[in-house]
Amino acid sequence: MLRDLLSSRWFQGCLIFFLLCVAGSLLYSWHVQRTTESDMERHDQFLQGTEQQKTTRPAEAVNVPTENEAPGRVSTPVGNTDTLMSGESEALPNETETLDFADAFLPDDMVSEEEVPNEEVSTSPFGFGAYPEIPPGFPKNLMPSWTWSDEKKQNMVGQLKDFELMDRVLIKLWNQGDRSFIGVKRRNQSGKVYPIYRNVMYVENWIERRNGAVRLPASFFGQSDEDINVIDIMRYESIPTSITFLDAHTEGYDPYQFLGLE
Repeated sequence: MLRDLLSSRWFQGCLIFFLLCVAGSLLYSWHVQRTTESDMERHDQFLQGTEQQKTTRPAEAVNVPTENEAPGRVSTPVGNTDTLMSGESEALPNETETLDFADAFLPDDMVSEEEVPNEEVSTSPFGFGAYPEIPPGFPKNLMPSWTWSDEKKQNMVGQLKDFELMDRVLIKLWNQGDRSFIGVKRRNQSGKVYPIYRNVMYVENWIERRNGAVRLPASFFGQSDEDINVIDIMRYESIPTSITFLDAHTEGYDPYQFLGLE
């Protein structure tokens, strides 16, 4: 009877159908398990990527000079962020004349009162004596170098002496009533410190035309709210009226004389 049952086509058909159902169920279960594991793996990778992005994103609004020349920095006046973010406004007849000074500004180094570190050292390590008191209302984005964090000082090592001289000059100018500067720069050749004002250019080289009747600025540095093209100045013999041009040789401050330092 069992042999007859096994040899029955109806029984064989049912057995094959049952085996196909079991195999189909196993394959479907395996497929669901693999899909779930893959989705969980992608989800974990996404979460890890998100956490890594949060922890490794660099701090914004900090720009540290990297050039081994006399540094400078400038704040960003309201309504003219694009011009100053791109760097110092300069116009030179050729690129070689830019090698004697650094175009290193710190336009967005904004520091709140809570972020200003405590002054652990009250005396200059460069022999300039005690640090001057920071006057009330002094721009937070031009805070003196001796108030910087240890990390920032380490990044600026080799330039701290220049920064301290510039900061001391700005503080003295502020106490004297000059509070319109937006930055500062020190030139390598002369060693002078130049407070940077809005729409003011310091001219290093002049060119005379018409037998000395016209005197045109050929190379200069500073800040302006508009683009200045030396070629246009020479071609049209016209100086922008919105910009004040000062002679860099007669302007600026010798920091040692101005501060009474040895």
